[in-house]
Amino acid sequence: MNIYSNPELYDAIHKDSSFDIELLKTVASNISGSVLELASGTGRLTKCILDLGLDYNGLEQSKQFLEVANKKYSDQAQYFLGDMCDFKLKNEFHFIFIGFNSFLHNLTKTDAKNCLKCVNQHLEKNGKFLVSIFVPDPSFLYRDQNTLYPATSFFNYENSQCRIMEINEYDEESQINRLTWSLEKNNQIMADKYFFSMRMYYPHEMDILLADSGFRIEEKIGDYDGSPMDSDSEMQIYICGKN
Repeated sequence: MNIYSNPELYDAIHKDSSFDIELLKTVASNISGSVLELASGTGRLTKCILDLGLDYNGLEQSKQFLEVANKKYSDQAQYFLGDMCDFKLKNEFHFIFIGFNSFLHNLTKTDAKNCLKCVNQHLEKNGKFLVSIFVPDPSFLYRDQNTLYPATSFFNYENSQCRIMEINEYDEESQINRLTWSLEKNNQIMADKYFFSMRMYYPHEMDILLADSGFRIEEKIGDYDGSPMDSDSEMQIYICGKN
């Protein structure tokens, strides 16, 4: 199954996730216009933008996720069904962002370039663009493929104590990491499996992709505490303007 077809489970997993909110609010607080989030999911980050008094728009490919987001915020926000690699909206935006790792669903460099091209076309001349992804970690990518590893802490779902367990298979040539999630429910592994893939992008690749797509990197951040990116950083967070 596709994890993005189960919004209830997704929301249960991310119910208490706030690790990226303060950094996002810090960047967005300097924005005076409209905001667009790509891969906006079920609206986890919508409220933090609305709380700043900004005009929020979200683009999401999953119809199931979009329905949930609309139920939460349809009277305060605007959501669009679409693919972040290929979208055309009527407006330009002062701030566009792609939250935690969603950019990694661009499984080829062509996808990534198309996504960044669309961002550039929709970003106001003096606007800001933020993208946040993992720095590829060999200790994560090259794990034992026969061992289940915890992917989340414990959370409540369907009145049970749950967590997500995962295995992965990384292909060096394509740089695609294929993940399989299993739900552990009250210490029992459920039969259903959820599959998804992420393309690993290294910092030097992101430098080139962003420059080739018409962006000027204004800041490189290595963690959600706002610290600068260095060789030990686990995250690569880029704040960009247009060239």
